Amino acid sequence: MKWVAAFLAMSSLSAVCAAASPDDTILIRGARVFDGSGAPATVGDVLVRGDRIVAVGPHLRKPRGARSVDARGLTLIPGLHDLHTHLRSPGYDAPDDLGKAYAGYLLAGVTSVNDYSVSGEMIAPIRQMVASGAVAAPHLELAVRVGVPGGHGTEYGWGAFFTLQAATPAAAHVAMATALPYQPSLIKVFADGWRYGRDSDLNSMNVPTLSAIVADAHKAGLPVITHTVTVQGDRVAAMAGVDAVGHGAGDALIDDDLIALMKTHHTAYIPTLVVYEPQQTRRFEPDEQRALTPPEAAFEASHAAQSSKPVAAYDAKRWAIMQDNVRRLKAAGVRIGVGTDAGIEGVYHGPGTLREIWWLTKLGFTPAEALVAATATSADILGRSADNGRIAPGQRADLVLIAGRPDERITDLWKVARVFVSGREVALAPLRALVNRAAPTPLPLHVMPGPIDTGARADGRTDLDTLPVESTDSGVDHSHLDFVRPGSDDPKSPDRPVFLIAHMGAKPRPFAQLVLPLTQGAVQLADARGFTGVAFDARGSGRYDLLFDSYAINDDDWFRTGFEAGEVRRTFHIPFSAFASREPKAQLDLAKLRALIVRLEGKPGGKAWLQLDNIHFYRERASDDRAAPLPAPGARNPQHYSETN
Repeated sequence: MKWVAAFLAMSSLSAVCAAASPDDTILIRGARVFDGSGAPATVGDVLVRGDRIVAVGPHLRKPRGARSVDARGLTLIPGLHDLHTHLRSPGYDAPDDLGKAYAGYLLAGVTSVNDYSVSGEMIAPIRQMVASGAVAAPHLELAVRVGVPGGHGTEYGWGAFFTLQAATPAAAHVAMATALPYQPSLIKVFADGWRYGRDSDLNSMNVPTLSAIVADAHKAGLPVITHTVTVQGDRVAAMAGVDAVGHGAGDALIDDDLIALMKTHHTAYIPTLVVYEPQQTRRFEPDEQRALTPPEAAFEASHAAQSSKPVAAYDAKRWAIMQDNVRRLKAAGVRIGVGTDAGIEGVYHGPGTLREIWWLTKLGFTPAEALVAATATSADILGRSADNGRIAPGQRADLVLIAGRPDERITDLWKVARVFVSGREVALAPLRALVNRAAPTPLPLHVMPGPIDTGARADGRTDLDTLPVESTDSGVDHSHLDFVRPGSDDPKSPDRPVFLIAHMGAKPRPFAQLVLPLTQGAVQLADARGFTGVAFDARGSGRYDLLFDSYAINDDDWFRTGFEAGEVRRTFHIPFSAFASREPKAQLDLAKLRALIVRLEGKPGGKAWLQLDNIHFYRERASDDRAAPLPAPGARNPQHYSETN
């Protein structure tokens, strides 16, 4: 695939990480050094060479050629962690923007985050994008997700490829065999199906299945963190040997037997308090309020207008239980880490982490203890304590200078002055400009060669080396899509169409769809400006939709068109001009495409099928005058085709 030097448009981002070679040496002088061990802060110097801290102490000698940073009057702390985020969701109603999510953490001094909103296919392109300097980011711990059929994490219609599923140890080993080749940083398991007393419970994972996942992950050197929201779920997780339970129990108080079990199995606790804090009663600290971006502040203002709305009884009860459980576990000596579930409505990337740390000080932690939880303890939960989480020789140089004394006065934590990630200082001003502007973060661009999925490959991947995947309507009773490629077992077969059959769910207007990523994992952007439209061969039994997953547009507003296919195979040529959005102001930007989607619809409980082949972008020919006017938003477009085969 041909790369385009589209980074000229990213000049503002290229300045984010100050130019530095791996051998650069920095001497941070005269800071109050809070090293993350829990010891009181002391005034001293920290010497950084490359990505490592090499010395800590008073009056260190400045090596020749080293850069000096005057940190007098500031407090130096280890970079903060957030062990539970969803980076592709901004916390308010807007399209995903990874660059802005990453920037939010860096601005808050958070230098390591766990992302639970990616699939295996997304891991490599995200890592490549960050390594290339296309976006500035903290250290990204990218998780592969595993759940139980009918359990939480499977009900959003994102497809079985996104949340792998297992109900038995045998299935768990198969799921892990799928997950591990993607080289994730950790495994996230949706193990608990309690729905907080609001909705019917979903399925939960049993001890043998979860134990099998843990065994495979630990053999590969990966930690396992679970979605666990009940006392019984915590018990199952601890018995299976998970490294940490995420969210914390909200149904009942944790008893002494469970505490003993967690300590025996070294299972930590990540309560994600900020996602459960009732927003009707939430009040921000002044510096916290000032840290919000314009969309975040607008979202908060809209919520403030509804502050008179009472907190639901089940939410109030759960919130009280969760606070008591943090107090109990702290008193018992169970490790408590920092995570937020950021990206969920009202929990923002960066500010949410600092608020979570602030909340710990309301539940019995001193400010110093809360900082330890966010640094050394959180690194230890990930099995990274030998590498990061403290300010000590040999540790990775993830460092934050604070204009205040956060180890004594936690509200000073919002006064971030300077941030270093792996020894390189982050330029905060361009990041602040990025998160404050309406335009999306520029991302790497790939020029499309023409073929999308012609059946040329025998391994099931597209001509673009991307993996076709399914997605559906949301809900516990969502639709399902199966697709196969007859002839794919025969490498000499010249014809490998993909055959789709959808089993429709129970909700009104169910659908299932085949997603053909135009770039790996549909993370980076595809440029189809050299073409006129999309062409393909199809036969089917009715009407279907084509959609473009477009960057910086909400999925409800993606551009779409319709076509009809019968049992006789036909070749379709559908011009880009035939695609329309229900948002009148939206424009189809052919340099911001991420995937082509083929949608099948039907009656609740029914089935639909479609056969596709030779999918490609086409260029207009002299005799091709079929370009159609843009239809009214939301209208179904007529079919465009030629050549009956």
